[in-house]
Amino acid sequence: MKHSEWIRLKAEGDKIVMVLRAEGYQCRKQTRRLSWNLCKASISYNLTWLAAPMSEWSLLPPDATSEREQLLSHIRSIVETYRGGGRLIQPDEKVGSLVDSTSNSSDRFWLQEHYPWVIVRLLPNAQRYVVARFYLRSEAENHQRLLNRFMPTAEFEVVFDAPSAVAADRQSEIPV
Repeated sequence: MKHSEWIRLKAEGDKIVMVLRAEGYQCRKQTRRLSWNLCKASISYNLTWLAAPMSEWSLLPPDATSEREQLLSHIRSIVETYRGGGRLIQPDEKVGSLVDSTSNSSDRFWLQEHYPWVIVRLLPNAQRYVVARFYLRSEAENHQRLLNRFMPTAEFEVVFDAPSAVAADRQSEIPV
């Protein structure tokens, strides 16, 4: 697993735990794992990231109780809300203007208006590849310096990817 993927999943798990703590669960992070121990009254589970081929959050032990199913469905709704930037994303909805057809659904987290600064790798034939997204321009520029140090022959640019709603508003303000 790539480090950036691990960081994304840890942030996602922290968001799940934050919501569950607000609902009265006692949550404890297990060291060096994408795993949390969840307790509330008589309910006790481990929230864990199951890697490929599953690639999803799961509760262990896998007993067939209604409490587990309710908690698991609640966790999935938290994840969908978190990946959607506070709202659910419809499958046919376009997210971001620099998205190309090769991006997969696991990239939805990074393709939100909350991360408008993008590092793009310039490829031949006017093609581009989105390397990373950042909340702050300074973070993007620092990461670009690091990429230039380790990949001196590659060309990277920091670009502001305005959310589609902001871009449409600015387009209507331009006098003709």
